[in-house]
Amino acid sequence: MSWLRMISRLTTVSLVLLLIGYLLPGCSVLPLSTSFLVGFTITSFGFLSEILILKRKSLPYTYGLNSFVISFIGLTLIKLFLPDVNISWLGLVLSSLIIGLVELIIPTTIK
Repeated sequence: MSWLRMISRLTTVSLVLLLIGYLLPGCSVLPLSTSFLVGFTITSFGFLSEILILKRKSLPYTYGLNSFVISFIGLTLIKLFLPDVNISWLGLVLSSLIIGLVELIIPTTIK
């Protein structure tokens, strides 16, 4: 994973969490620093999964699916351990879908 993709994933995750927290009534990621911490954690999980699981060049759809699964698992774990993060299940699924769709588009343009 290149640095540009890591920065784009960090930005995407942080902005999607802030947007979902603003739009959905049952979700809130209060401080901006918590959003960036969650984004950094999910980016790190994604980086490790691409190193360990996606060793060879894969189809672009694989990156989107991998990002969806990693985002869903990462957000679920973060929801359990951080008290500032309050995400409903609908917000969890929607934010994971949006992150997966953005990662589906970005790897085809940034390589």
